[in-house]
Amino acid sequence: MFAPPVQPAGEKTVDAGPPTPVRIIELFAGFMVSKTLFAAIEFGFFAAVGPAGATPAEIGERCSIPERSARAIADLMVDAGLLVRDGERLRNAPDAEAFLAGRGPFDLRPLARYWDTVSYPTWVNAATAFRTRRGVRGDLDEEQAEAYESAVALVTAETAADLAREYDFGPHRRVLDVGGGLATFLKPILERYAHLTATLVELPDVAGVVAQQTAAGPLAARLEAVGADFFADSLPTGHDAILVANVVHLFDPEHIVQLLRRLRDVVTPDGRLLLVDWWRTDAAPHPSARFGAGEFLMISGGDLYQVDDVAQWLGEAGWRFVGLQPLPPPSGVIVAEPA
Repeated sequence: MFAPPVQPAGEKTVDAGPPTPVRIIELFAGFMVSKTLFAAIEFGFFAAVGPAGATPAEIGERCSIPERSARAIADLMVDAGLLVRDGERLRNAPDAEAFLAGRGPFDLRPLARYWDTVSYPTWVNAATAFRTRRGVRGDLDEEQAEAYESAVALVTAETAADLAREYDFGPHRRVLDVGGGLATFLKPILERYAHLTATLVELPDVAGVVAQQTAAGPLAARLEAVGADFFADSLPTGHDAILVANVVHLFDPEHIVQLLRRLRDVVTPDGRLLLVDWWRTDAAPHPSARFGAGEFLMISGGDLYQVDDVAQWLGEAGWRFVGLQPLPPPSGVIVAEPA
């Protein structure tokens, strides 16, 4: 906690004057900046600027948009700090060049595509979601589903690598990953622990993609992808480690307890449950996870949950809470075993 600055003795307090509406109006208009940024990424705007910079006319020609549109986008991106004026030319700011141009070590453009095509249309109904605590996102079409899975894989890749490194899977033999997406968590675990085999349970379309991706690869004999609804269909048995990564935050407490009970029924007697998520351990979530409480609500009525609450739900479902193993913030692993 930061202490307030101490005013030196004898120094006069400067009157800041009456409040102005500038900050509030900028917040009101924030969606305009976001949508302009999403459009710029769709057009390939930052890639078109190039390492040497470009004029609005050159950018417009490279992106196949009118010069006046390129100039209007550039004006907003300069205000946002993503472009820098260099005489008549524009250059990418260092972070835009690193993450939005497709030339850096980490590409954030798939995340932008998710927020533009999936998240933004959902937030149109934010008032309904906050009022009812129910998700307002409908079924995704094929393009939206691909954008969602790609964004999840991007956001969770670092946490997946951290889990494989920080948690000791050595004592385990078979891992069941429930709701594991494109096997983003399973792949680094299996690569690090050559003795493990794993089963991924996902919706049939996603499981089919994973099966196709791994069929000819080194994990083909060790990773099975099963298409199923983990609330309605039978779950595979015989696994001594069950991984549930970034799934709990998608559901309300009633559904979470239901899922925990179903997992308790299929784990081996000596097994463990690993819940990886953005857990709240105090009143304020980690800065990089603050948007999650709203986003998860929009998706399906979820939230960021307190560790103490999850420990209680585990007890109701027949598990014993072992503890919280930290990962680099904001993630952590809640470990449980059969009670």
